[in-house]
Amino acid sequence: MLQRPAAALASTPELLAGRARRAWLLFAAVALLIVFAALYGAGLYGRSTEIEALSAQGRTDANLKVALLRAVLENPRALPLLLSEDQQVHDALAERSPASIDVLNRKLEGLVSGTKASVLYVTGPDGLAIASSNWREPVSFVGNDYGFRAYFSGAMQSGTAEYFALGNVSKRPGLYISRRVGSAAAPLGVVVVKMEFDQLEADWHEANRPAYVSDEHGVVLITSVPSWRFMTTAPLAAPVAADIRASQQFGEAPLVPLPITRPQPLSLDVALVHAITPGGSDAEYLRLSTAVPSTPWRLDYLVPAEAPIAAAQREMRLLALGVLVPLLALAAYLLWRRQSAQMRIAAEQAARAELERRVVERTQDLSLARDRLQAEIADHRSTEAKLQVMQQELVQANRLATLGQVAAGVAHEINQPV
Repeated sequence: MLQRPAAALASTPELLAGRARRAWLLFAAVALLIVFAALYGAGLYGRSTEIEALSAQGRTDANLKVALLRAVLENPRALPLLLSEDQQVHDALAERSPASIDVLNRKLEGLVSGTKASVLYVTGPDGLAIASSNWREPVSFVGNDYGFRAYFSGAMQSGTAEYFALGNVSKRPGLYISRRVGSAAAPLGVVVVKMEFDQLEADWHEANRPAYVSDEHGVVLITSVPSWRFMTTAPLAAPVAADIRASQQFGEAPLVPLPITRPQPLSLDVALVHAITPGGSDAEYLRLSTAVPSTPWRLDYLVPAEAPIAAAQREMRLLALGVLVPLLALAAYLLWRRQSAQMRIAAEQAARAELERRVVERTQDLSLARDRLQAEIADHRSTEAKLQVMQQELVQANRLATLGQVAAGVAHEINQPV
């Protein structure tokens, strides 16, 4: 009955060693799970915070670009209004005399040099240009027919119009702002100012962050990436594409979609996209969209996101590891201390159990020795008693023998003759 608990206690250190190995395996598995979860969560958090930071900065930059674009637009917009009321314009349209037209040509030439307009010209009610600021150049607009242009028909009908197109003569893109001269009932002609955005696009290009302006159909009009001009933000419907080609608004441009794919909307005007820039590879960008006031246009601004997001994720993961590693090391130390204490207690219990077992065994041995000694003593006493009995019997026998000899001697003497 005493050997079974002693054996159980003796096996406790071995059981604890097995449990310790299982505990360390479980600890390692849980630690790895925690580390992977923390790294994943830190990556998500770093990505989210960096996207928020990029969005805030990108929104500021986009708003500045829109403000600059509006400033570029507003100044030349006043020219058609002023010229439509100018007496020299009225005289040239009414008289069509070489002198009045020469005066108007020089006037338009002087106005262009003092403004940001690209070209100023005046057409008659039939769409033929009678005067132009570039009247001295080989590509002069004078004598060209612009009656098919939407900005001409729009001004004749509504009094004013704006139209972005590729120049029919210059083959340069620009915004045409037109205004009718005279009343709708008796129009004298149309004043047109053409604006080009070369300097604005050059400024945007220096920022090394793609930006582009698209019209209501999604056709890119102004861009810091020249090869993206007249591409589309989405595939055009067949009727829309046919109308644009028929109007020659963008010349022979193929109107293919931009190399921007896999949009992941984050909010109404913010999305993560992948874009391929000229000479570059597929990279992730944060696209911010904003409307351009007083126009049907939208400005899209692409902020490089791949490297900043990766850096933010790396930083957050390193921070997570910096917090987790000491905590896991502390947990491992506490686990080791707990197991060491358990092993020490188990070893002490095993030692006590072994001592108790040996005491019990020794006690049993002593009891057996005592029992054997007692049995030997009893045997000795029994043998002694038997010896005493035998001794008494021998004494008695000796006595009887002696008496027998005496009796025989007496009888012999008696039987002797006298």
